[in-house]
Amino acid sequence: MAYTFLQHNNIQVLEVDNLWNPLDNQAIVRVVEEKIVEGFNDFVIDMGQMEYMNSSGLNFLISILTRARSAGGDVVIINVSEKIQQVLLIARLNSMFAVHNSLEEGLAFFEEIAKQ
Repeated sequence: MAYTFLQHNNIQVLEVDNLWNPLDNQAIVRVVEEKIVEGFNDFVIDMGQMEYMNSSGLNFLISILTRARSAGGDVVIINVSEKIQQVLLIARLNSMFAVHNSLEEGLAFFEEIAKQ
């Protein structure tokens, strides 16, 4: 599994190519925890390289969301395939996450929150 963190102002963008392996996912969660300690609490997760996701991926998303919100931030997921959207709907998690089509839309979500 490959993942990359990029920074856009005070927002961390996480690009992942899969979330199948729980051990790999925990390694990313630890990096997210480090980012939160550094003062970052808003995350965009780019799922554009993923076609499918299993329960390990769902657990990962919930873990990141819980940590971000506990720190006063939020999580946006972007570039979500139709199959992953269906998984979110079936698991009734679609209303927990802000889902957008592009990085620009995901970043705009946080800009709107900052204005409020």
